[in-house]
Amino acid sequence: MGLAGYIAVAIAGGLGMLFGIGGYLEWRYYRRRDRAVEWKTQPGRWPSRAARRKELLLGAANTVGASVVSGWFAHHVASGGASSIYWDLETHGVAFSIATTLVYFVVTDGLLYGAHRLLHRRFFFRHIHRVHHRWTSPTAFTAPAMHPLEFALYQSIMLAPLFVLPIHVVGLVVVLVYQNTIAFLDHSGVALGSVLPWQPPPRFHDDHHVHFHVNYGQTLGVWDRLFGTWRRAGKAYGADVFTEDQPRAGELVDYRSAR
Repeated sequence: MGLAGYIAVAIAGGLGMLFGIGGYLEWRYYRRRDRAVEWKTQPGRWPSRAARRKELLLGAANTVGASVVSGWFAHHVASGGASSIYWDLETHGVAFSIATTLVYFVVTDGLLYGAHRLLHRRFFFRHIHRVHHRWTSPTAFTAPAMHPLEFALYQSIMLAPLFVLPIHVVGLVVVLVYQNTIAFLDHSGVALGSVLPWQPPPRFHDDHHVHFHVNYGQTLGVWDRLFGTWRRAGKAYGADVFTEDQPRAGELVDYRSAR
């Protein structure tokens, strides 16, 4: 398969996830608007039709752009280009492959947390990240709806370790599919639960779109606990909320017990 084929497969996969997961959630929940109090994290808030159109168009455009890069990279690897991805388990063994997959997951998740916090600095928020925060009541289609530079930053974080950290191709695919699926669910606006101890439920990230300067984590809630950015109940949040002289009063919100 040539470069065009890899790119086509990547685009089909990216748009398939976007419209497959987003479409299912639309069918399963959003058509029941009259019963929103039963399933929606913000029952009284809905994006306008114009906002819905914009998130679909921007999200789809970003997905296609990122898929072109992913397709090129996959073709590069398949053609013997430089990378640390390997295909044969005998190369390093099962235990090593599992360990490096976990390292890749934790390292990239930590870097995504750091990049997200950086984008909340005044300059970067105003010129880049503000685009994503136009949607204060997000849907699954909001996940890729952001400034193209922001999308490129996140994709670069996921790609860079693949040139230095040995990782089996199956482990890489599992991490990427998992992280992207969580991104869609986190933006869904649906009050789903989470059975995974490291994974906060969607309300955690929904609160980020409401309060802006809390809950930066992508999949691991541990970063927000470690660095004091987990939302605290009854606390007002502003642009400088986490400066050193800002008291961190209030109890941490327990998302496991919240609806």
